[in-house]
Amino acid sequence: MSHPITERSEKALMALFPNVQGRADGPTWLVDQLVDAELHRRGYPDAVTGAIHGLALNQGSVLKEEFDLSTHGHSDGWVIGAVLVDPLEFTLFNMRYGFKAGDAGLRAVVEGMKQVCPSAKVVRIHTDGFAILHGPTAEGRVGPELIARLREVLPAKVAAVTPVDAEPLKDVRFTFGLLELTVVDPPNWQLLGPLVWAECERALMIARYQPTEALQQRRVVLDGRLPEFER
Repeated sequence: MSHPITERSEKALMALFPNVQGRADGPTWLVDQLVDAELHRRGYPDAVTGAIHGLALNQGSVLKEEFDLSTHGHSDGWVIGAVLVDPLEFTLFNMRYGFKAGDAGLRAVVEGMKQVCPSAKVVRIHTDGFAILHGPTAEGRVGPELIARLREVLPAKVAAVTPVDAEPLKDVRFTFGLLELTVVDPPNWQLLGPLVWAECERALMIARYQPTEALQQRRVVLDGRLPEFER
């Protein structure tokens, strides 16, 4: 049984999001968007790709378990590794084959990343960009062997869902990057998500424009340790 949106809620939504005025389903569409955003913050996968949504990294608790495990076992800093993956010129792929094929291609890319790194967290950090996060709950560390494996697997995954008249291996190329981030004395897990997101984006930009696939190491020193009080 459906219930209409109250007049108060409709006016508030339209004032907050004036860009949807003129849509017949404007207020109800916005309610759906707000529900999806909250689900994404809680770690529900992105419906298009199957990856963890970026909101779970920036506003959610996706790193809470990684923080809890690491701070109990590592005194020299909280460490997370990331493999950055970004299909180049994917807009052209969408223009040539359509957005339905493009969505299938991105989902295939995520499936390939999960195949290569099954214990890591695959996060969609922007529209076509992904980070494979290796925290304390993941097996192994990031290294060039993962890029070599992804370079083998991802084109074949995309080829399997590309229209038969296409040349998928020529159409899709990838930027790969490697990051190892150490955060010394983080005060809580809430600040780690935005920091990890920002450093992943920076590492991906460097890998794209330098270009380099070498491991980029960052060390951020905070002051979150509780002071020792004299008795």
